[in-house]
Amino acid sequence: MASQQGFCEAILLHLDTIAGMNYPGKKVTPVGFTQMLLDQPIAYTPIQEGFTGGQTRAVNIKYATRGTIAQVSTTDTCAVDVQPLFKETSATVDNFVSVGIWIPDSQMRQYCEDATRTVAIGAPPTQLMAQVLDFVLLQMNSLYQKQESVLTTAMASTFGNHKATGSAAAVAVNIEQDGNLNDLTAGVLKMLVDARANEFCGTPRFVGALGGLMDAYDMQYRMRGLSAGVGLDNRALLDSAAFRFYASGLAGTTWGSTNVGMFSEDSAHYLEYLQNVGAWAGTRGNSTFSTIIDPRMQCWAEGNTLGNVRWDMQVRYADCPEDVANFITSGYKNVNTISGRGYLVRIYKYYDLFVTPTDAYDGADVLAGSNGTLRYSLTNS
Repeated sequence: MASQQGFCEAILLHLDTIAGMNYPGKKVTPVGFTQMLLDQPIAYTPIQEGFTGGQTRAVNIKYATRGTIAQVSTTDTCAVDVQPLFKETSATVDNFVSVGIWIPDSQMRQYCEDATRTVAIGAPPTQLMAQVLDFVLLQMNSLYQKQESVLTTAMASTFGNHKATGSAAAVAVNIEQDGNLNDLTAGVLKMLVDARANEFCGTPRFVGALGGLMDAYDMQYRMRGLSAGVGLDNRALLDSAAFRFYASGLAGTTWGSTNVGMFSEDSAHYLEYLQNVGAWAGTRGNSTFSTIIDPRMQCWAEGNTLGNVRWDMQVRYADCPEDVANFITSGYKNVNTISGRGYLVRIYKYYDLFVTPTDAYDGADVLAGSNGTLRYSLTNS
């Protein structure tokens, strides 16, 4: 038998250290709608005051409609034309997402010592082995995607009316291929004119399919490739009417591959209810309850928008093999392999969407049914 002496032992490297930001395990498919909701001037809406400290309270929002031409009298009388009244709507945080992760000690003991190094994460700080934390981060994409799917699905039936059509149905818009044309009723310019006609304030925000027409337009626009060969300079025309675009990996499925949504500032908000805060944070029973912020940077998330998202976390260590069956249910994948000692880590949260009500304008108003959100269907010919 040949001697093994003199041969160098194999080196085991982690793809994470080689691929960097392009390591597939750490990537999050763009969640443009969630990102847009988080990127609002009033990011922390007062609605959140009803869901702080781990407590919940009923939250109602009151609003009144503005006056219309139909309410104005043209005769000098003391007749009553209007009795102002408030309307109310409620804000709830009912949607829930969760991922439970089981990491047995028998698996951890097979890794190198640096994987078992203890790190403190979350608030309050929770002790976890470094490799356990790494496994948790690998699962975060699933939570973001499920949340994006639910939020865009909810938004699909919540878009407001277009002033021009009186309907919430997607308006067809063609983005001209010929850069020499100056069609003022087409393309992104048409949508920006709509924003003005529908009395949007601030910078319009677009959300559409990742890799879709608006994504391509935005990329081209950012590279300043829209200047016509002769005559018009579309770039200069649009520079003074800024907009922001957010690509979503799921909006193409829930809204349609050619559909985009245009949103006025603060017309739509992301709501969250964190349970593991205040008096509800810390150790109770055999578990530690805390919150965690995804510490990773995503190349598509300007300003690390995802760093603004907090998640509830529960860490439970099964220190006796017979305890596992008491808190691991058959809902887990590969349940037959779950045994022995190890960590159960749950990442979860309650979240929801709040959009300006569609009856915020009087029925006789020119903007009846509008709520600062509009839907379009794009073509490129």
